[in-house]
Formats: sequence, structure tokens, C-alpha cells
Amino acid sequence: ISPAAILRDGAEIVQLLEHSNISVSLAALELLRRSPDAVLQQHGAEIIQRLQHHDRSVREAALGLLRTSPNAVSLHGAAIVSKLDDPEVAVRQTALTTLGESPDALQHGAAIVNKLDDSAVVVRHAALRILGESSDAAMQRIVLKKHSPAIVHKLDDPEVVVREAALTVLGKSPDSVLQHGVAIVSKLDDPAVSVRQAALTTLEKSPDAVLQHGAAIVSKLDDPAVAVRQAALTTLGKSRGAVLQHCAAIISKLDDSAVVVQRAALMILRKSPAATLQHGAVIIRRLEHQDTRVREAALALLRVSPDAVLQHSTAIVHLLAHSDEAVRQAALAVLMISPAAIL
Repeated sequence: ISPAAILRDGAEIVQLLEHSNISVSLAALELLRRSPDAVLQQHGAEIIQRLQHHDRSVREAALGLLRTSPNAVSLHGAAIVSKLDDPEVAVRQTALTTLGESPDALQHGAAIVNKLDDSAVVVRHAALRILGESSDAAMQRIVLKKHSPAIVHKLDDPEVVVREAALTVLGKSPDSVLQHGVAIVSKLDDPAVSVRQAALTTLEKSPDAVLQHGAAIVSKLDDPAVAVRQAALTTLGKSRGAVLQHCAAIISKLDDSAVVVQRAALMILRKSPAATLQHGAVIIRRLEHQDTRVREAALALLRVSPDAVLQHSTAIVHLLAHSDEAVRQAALAVLMISPAAIL
């Protein structure tokens, strides 16, 4: 049936919503989804009544119909919000999804925040997702400022996905990250690798927080998980002050067992030319590394420190006789950075 036919016969289809056979009601709701905006304007009250239906599938289908209309939340927000307290988890989740797909979702911010304590994991997670993914940046800032304590409380949720989502939401506001830095830092010791990694990613949203909690971040450079060690370096790199303050710890990761960690250390040292000059010999040895990514990162670092090249020119010249052609080429490229080194 075409949308035009649904509009023409809308009244007859809407009457089927009250049919005693639930399958007929569901089929009618499915038909109405093909022209949701016009149908809601003409028959919104009848559709909203289906949200009170005794059968869960009908309530879900009615929310599904509302979800297809960009105007549903602005027109029927209160009715949708009422379903956040539905006895069925699936209905509560669908109600949240319906709200979340509307630009007006955070007009109901308090009701969404209330679902952070829902008994169902999927509902708590959905509520956090809405708070973090809103397209209304101004309203998001207002809601996060007002309800940040409730979000911080979710950092101790028993479920990993909820703790991760809470960290992601806090990261949407650098002010919240700085304000709740201690609580976020506490998640650096979370038993879940993904949560520790998310905590580091959240901290990097505020360079001030990175500098303030630098020591705690540095402690994660020795985390058993490669992804966490790499994330800790990336986070430190968001604050030049933190890089300068913890330079020795960063340099130590040039000997990390993981290539990605070594490369990350070289990349963030670019924020500290003084460190490159001081530890030039260690960095130049990375030009001999068997992994191309490490050699290229060392080369990129030396490019921004011609003084280090000049100071360690003798060691670089020795590499011109290396048995590996790739190393010889890297050494030559470094020498070209500082013509005085060749002379």
C-alpha cells in the first residue's frame, strides 16, 4: 500500500488498532509507519492510546511508529516519556531509543537521567548513550552540568558497558572531566581493560586534567595491557606540560615490548625538543629498529630537532655503513635535516 493510499484510508486503518486480534493491530501499526508524519498529525491520539495497550508487542510497535517521525517527541514527548517506567524492559528501551533519535531528546533530560538507575543494563546503557550522543550541544552542556553527579555515580556500575558509557559521557564536557578528575582517575585501576582505556580517553579531553593527574596516568605506562599503555602515552601527549614533567617515564617506553607503544612514545616526544636533545642517542638507536613504523617515528621526531642531529652526528654517520639498506636510508635522511652535521 502506498503512502497516498494510507493517507486516503487512514481512518479505516486506524480503526483496526482496536481490533481484538493483536496481529491485526500490529499489522495496522506497520502500515501506518509508511506515512508517519501525516498519520500522527491526523490520528496521533489514537496511536498514543496504543502505548497503554495490555500487550507489550503493541506498545513497542506504537513506539516504533512514533520513532519514524522526527516530530513525535515534540508533539507527544510526555506520552513517550511515560513509557520509560513501563514494566517491560524492551518497552523502556524502545522508549529511550525513540527519544534519543530526536533532536529534542534532552528537553526530557531529567527523565532520561532517572533511567541511569534502571534495573536493566540495556536501559541504563541506552540512557547514557542518549546523553552522550545528543546533537544539541548547548542543551547537552546544560544537562551534563546539572546531572554530572548522577553520571559519575555510574562509574561504579557493576556492568562494564555502563562504566564505559559513563566515562564517554563525561568526556563530552572538559569542565566535567576537570571537576570529576579524581573519580575518573579511580577508573584507571578498573579490572576491565576497556574501562581503563576509556578513563584515559576521557581524561585527554581536558589538558588541565592530564597535567593535574599526570602521575596517575604515568602509572598506566606499566599496565599489563598494551592498549592501556598506548592510551596512557596518547593521553600524556595532550598536555605539553605533562610531557615535560614526565619525560623520563616516556623515554623508558622506547624499550617497551610492544611496537605500538614504542612508536607512541616517539610521537609524543615531539612536544619536547629539549627531551629529544637530551636523549638523542637513545632516539637515534631507534633508526636501527627492525620495524619500519618505529624507524619512521624516530625520523619524524629528529626532523623537529636539528640540534639533536648535529649533537649526535657521529653516531648517525656510523649508521651509513649499516648492513640494512633501510637503516642506511633513514640515517641519510636524518643527516639531511642538518647540513652542518654532514660537514
